[in-house]
Amino acid sequence: MLCVLLVLALQQPAAAVIDRILAVVGTDPIMLSDVTAAIEFHLIVPPGGTADPTAYVLDRLIRRNLMLGEVERFQPPMPDAAEVTTRVDGMERQAGSPAAFDRALAVTGMTRDQLRAFVRDDLRIRTYLLDRFGSDRPSDEFNAAVEAWVADLRRRAQVTVLYQPR
Repeated sequence: MLCVLLVLALQQPAAAVIDRILAVVGTDPIMLSDVTAAIEFHLIVPPGGTADPTAYVLDRLIRRNLMLGEVERFQPPMPDAAEVTTRVDGMERQAGSPAAFDRALAVTGMTRDQLRAFVRDDLRIRTYLLDRFGSDRPSDEFNAAVEAWVADLRRRAQVTVLYQPR
């Protein structure tokens, strides 16, 4: 009897992880699928040699979430819809074909509208940063000011990171 139970236990398929929460910023979860989509569509590109690309992208998504909270407070102008379309079309070309792009959307669980919203919000963040820090070309000074600002936002926010590197 024990032998049969052992064989049955060995035949059970492993549970598949569909998605999971990697971090929570305020009340907004950042999911594994968000990290996967950011990597798949090159929304956030980890630098070469990054030991843990998931941790890097997760950190960037946390930063983005914090910045977007401030953008929402100050409401910079919406970017031109044509610019958003151009960027999304570029991602589709980068995927190789419309079918490959649609497969990438399906794999990441993202819709074209969600991708457009992500790109739109990135452009809004860029506009806000340029208005706030007064530079149209990032420099060391600009980057340092943004880093200090984001560090202050993070100190004031409730950020819970659940991701555990393997």
